[in-house]
Amino acid sequence: MIFKNLVFFLRSILVLLMLFSLNSCIEPYDSDFGQSSKILVVEGLLTNNIQNPDTIKIRYSVFEDSYLAKRPIAGTQASIVSASGQETKLLSVGTQGGFLPPASFRINASEKYTLKFQLGDGQSYESTPQQIVPTPPILKVYDVFNPRGIVSEDGKTASAANEVFVDFQDKANEKNFYLWRYTHYENLDFCITCEPNSLYKLPSESCVKNQFNFQRNPPYDYQCRGRCFEIFISKKPNILSDAASDGRLVQGKSIAQIPYYAQTACLVVVEQMSISAEIYGINKILESQSSATGGLADTPVAAIVGNIRNLTNPENRVVGYFGLADIQTNRYWMERQNSSGQITYILGHRPDMEPTPPPPGLLPQAPCKKSETRTPIKPEGWKN
Repeated sequence: MIFKNLVFFLRSILVLLMLFSLNSCIEPYDSDFGQSSKILVVEGLLTNNIQNPDTIKIRYSVFEDSYLAKRPIAGTQASIVSASGQETKLLSVGTQGGFLPPASFRINASEKYTLKFQLGDGQSYESTPQQIVPTPPILKVYDVFNPRGIVSEDGKTASAANEVFVDFQDKANEKNFYLWRYTHYENLDFCITCEPNSLYKLPSESCVKNQFNFQRNPPYDYQCRGRCFEIFISKKPNILSDAASDGRLVQGKSIAQIPYYAQTACLVVVEQMSISAEIYGINKILESQSSATGGLADTPVAAIVGNIRNLTNPENRVVGYFGLADIQTNRYWMERQNSSGQITYILGHRPDMEPTPPPPGLLPQAPCKKSETRTPIKPEGWKN
């Protein structure tokens, strides 16, 4: 494990050396987690997406029982302060250390903004000032079916996927840095799986031990009551510097690999944004680490000191960033017309419905419970 940590750390140092030309203040350091270690992690992206703003997250990443847990920090107060001195207090949302600007907040493109926050213990923090950068529009989104698009980690197996690409026109005579995200929606037919020898029962809406006479080993799957959509959100950084494409038409930038979950169509919402050199540098280091699949709060081996500092104790380093982003969105309806072959099951297995139990009657249906990965609300752009 020590050797593996050293390898990742050295790899991040090499990436850092390549980033010096960006004139950013980003540096990786060995987090060296111990059993009682915790690191303050900030993930803050302020966007102009009024309908669906990003949540700014301020929390601890804590080493517990051999894994990293994300813990909110009681008493945290946060705000956005413009260069002209206007302060906008952020609203605490949820229970996981999330903050949002009020619904009336709008980014002024001519202003710079700083994230400031104070923890319950009185320590104060602030980011470097950030300014929004206009993003060129997405000119085209398209997909290509690849029967061996997704290769397993050991390289022994591959599964089918639709690979999604974008075209856009880069702005000329200036250094530009881009970041892409996507949200992928699939129609979901089955909303709950009960373990072997258990059944889904009403009105408790839960899996209970099988009290009937038949025995079957496979888990049982229960159909959704009404429409339901599974939500998949991109996790790994997807970035680009225009150093090699300044002012050119960028074609075929790979955005996503969508598993072949069904023969029917699905929705892929692509977000394209221009980012600062600092945010690009942070994501570049994350991209270089194979462990970076869950965001900064899953603190990589070489943690990333970004553009946030502790005003109370400057020696106390902070992992993370605060940035602004102008988002260009394309809601791409992916028909899957040329897709064929072996389907990858969303459930992880072929659906297996419960046989009609005695006494006879209709099988219960499970509700579609709204969560970060599921919604009963038809997404904007869904066509049927």
